[in-house]
Order: sequence, then structure tokens, then C-alpha cells
Amino acid sequence: MSRGVLIMIVASLGFFFVTATTFTSLGYVLYTMVADLGWSQAAAGTSFSFLGLACGLSSPLAPMMMKWIGTRLTMFLGGVVLGVGFLLAAAVHGIGVFFIATTFMGVGFSLVAPSPAVYLLATWFPKTSSRMIGFYFMAGAFGGVVGPLMVGAIVSTTGSWRAHWMVMSIAAFLVGLISLATIKDAVPVTAVSDVKNAGLAEKTGDTEVAPEVALWTVRQALMSRSFLLLALAMMIVQTVVTTMHSSLVTHVASLGHGPTPGALAMSLLALMGTLTKGVTGALSEKVNPKLLLVGGLALQGAAMVLLSVGVVPGWAYVAALLFGVGWGLSWLSAHVLLLRYFGGTIAGDMVAMATMATTFAVVGPLVAGWSADNTGSFVPVFLIFAGLLALTVVVTALFLRPPTPRASARPTSDSERPPIGVTSLSAAE
Repeated sequence: MSRGVLIMIVASLGFFFVTATTFTSLGYVLYTMVADLGWSQAAAGTSFSFLGLACGLSSPLAPMMMKWIGTRLTMFLGGVVLGVGFLLAAAVHGIGVFFIATTFMGVGFSLVAPSPAVYLLATWFPKTSSRMIGFYFMAGAFGGVVGPLMVGAIVSTTGSWRAHWMVMSIAAFLVGLISLATIKDAVPVTAVSDVKNAGLAEKTGDTEVAPEVALWTVRQALMSRSFLLLALAMMIVQTVVTTMHSSLVTHVASLGHGPTPGALAMSLLALMGTLTKGVTGALSEKVNPKLLLVGGLALQGAAMVLLSVGVVPGWAYVAALLFGVGWGLSWLSAHVLLLRYFGGTIAGDMVAMATMATTFAVVGPLVAGWSADNTGSFVPVFLIFAGLLALTVVVTALFLRPPTPRASARPTSDSERPPIGVTSLSAAE
């Protein structure tokens, strides 16, 4: 096995692990923790918000540490930070300590994935980086399928959520040690921009493709209606997704069948989201990505309605399937549209700014928890989300269109512009 392939496997393992043990499975283990420790749903939702906020705010930390100490030590420290967070969670009694634990989890997530791995794959596989990065994101997304089932297996076998966190802590330290033993930079990081731009340049043979002429400045693009509408859609989608991760298991359990059906629904959601993201890139070459975005938003809205009216787990399974498909379609098509509308030259900046707007998503679990404490149900929040998604569908369908740049060059239409970079985005979250 070549060193590059080994590094790809280890990097993918890291992304799989952090996805499986944080966002997608935290809602399940929180269900048992709340019942045992007597926390409110609002407190549980706030812990989820701390995880998301820490992950978002610490994302610039990984490139800086990669420049200072290298990618190998950065990923190793990420495993250590994750392990400490899980260890704190295993010993927790008060909610304040758990907030600290989930903050550690968020920081550890950022140090392990995805920035370090994308840089590694782009530099170890310069001619096939898009394909390798696509495999990497698929592996990470599959962690969302396994995570809830893994929690269920550990908790049901041991009868203790503390045992789950202990197992995850040991596993996190092992992931860190494996990274320490195997990861190596093909090209040392000399500047933060090296990490930021990793994987953007496509190469054919030994000749690098000429850079695209920029039709936009970042400032002009940020002020355009097209960017604002795409950022809004991404913010709404991420808010709903984050809230689903935090509340779906508890909501399904409230129907009277325990947490296991909720874990299955969560895994179905992640599976459909993973599969849909895997095909949406290719689909966007044949279908206008705007239609995929609108359709994805509509499917998520329909899923919210089904969750609100469903009284048996079967309805939750259908809703999870619809939501997963809608999530995959809308999230990836929004990225494709950013790339097509504003060009590959500033695509990294535009995606970064739109992703920054999704930090608002941390409010979702807090609001959902407050609703559950005061009304006894998550349904009011689900209905509000259904309305927001419906409004976003209408606004996107009516007002989103290719922007006209202020440069002298004239862009092609949305349907005519070639799908630049679709392959590298095809499995991105």
C-alpha cells in the first residue's frame, strides 16, 4: 500500500469518526442523559449549540496550526482534544461541564476534519484530487449513518451513556495516535492560504489549467442578490438540519416507542443525504441546479409537515427519507450555484462566506428545546421550519437568477455555463 493511499484511509477514518460521534449521534445520547440527569430540553439544545458554535468558530484554527506545527501534529491534537471532550462528558453531572465538553468536541472536530485532510489529499494526489476528496466526503457522511446505531448498541449493551462516552474517548485518542503514526505532509504548509486553496486547481497531465478570469470581486459578489439568496437558503437548511440532529430522536421517542426508532430515522436521514449528495453533482450537469435547490427545499418542508402530524414511527421514517433527499439536493446545488454564478477564482471565498452565515444554525436546537419545555412538543418548531422552508422555496423560485457582473466580460447563463468543479463538490457537506 502506498503512503498516499494509507494517508487517504486514515484521513477518511478521522472524518468518519468525528461525524459519527458528534453531530449525528449526540441527539441520541442526549435523550438518555436528559432522562438520567433531569436536564431541560432547552439545556440539552444549548449543549448542541455549543458544539456547533465551537466547530464553526474554530475552523480557522486548523490551517494556522498546520502552518505552525504541521498537519500530522494538528490532527493528533484534534484527536486528543476530542478525547478530552468525551472524557469530560463521561464524568459530567452538571450542564455547565457538559457545555465545556461539547466545546472541546467542536474544536477537536475542526482540527481533525475537513481542512487538514483536504489539503493532504490535494497535495498527495494532485492529478486525481477531486476524486479522492469526493471519496473522503462520502466516508465522512457515512459516519452519520453509523453514529446513531453505534450509540444505541453501546447504551443498550452497557445500560450506561457514560460507558458510551468512555468508549468514544478511548477511540478518539487512538485516532489521534494513528494520525501521529501515519500522516505526513507531501508539501509543507507555508501559509494559511495554502490550505484554503487546496484542491481548487485542477491539473491535466503535467500542465496546470490556466486560471479562470475573475468577473467579480469578492465585495461585489457579496452584495449581489444572488449571493444573499443562496446564503439565506443555506442558512435555513443548516438550521433545520442541526435542529433535526438535536431533536429527532427525542421527538420520535415521545410517540411512545422509545429511542430506537428515532435512531433508525436519524440513520435513514443521514444515508439518504449521503447518497443524494453523491449523485447531485452529476445530476446538476443535466438539470438546472436552481430547480434542484427549489425541489430540495420543498422536500424538506414536506418532511417537517409529516413530522408534525405523524403519530407512529413509520411517519418519521418517511419524513427522514424525504428530508435526507431534500438536504442532499439543496445543500450541494447551492454550492454548485455559487461556483457557477461567481466563478472558480473566488469560489472558495464565496463558499466560506455563505458557510459563515450558517453559524446562525446554532440557534435552532436552543429554540427547539425551549419549545419542548414550554409546550411539551417539538411540533411548533417543526411547523415554523416548514413555513420558513416554504417561504424560501417561493423566494428562491421567483428571485434567484444568474447575476450580471460589473466587469466588461459577460457571463453565460445559468444553463449554459459549464459545471466547473462539480466533481470536487459532489460529496461536500
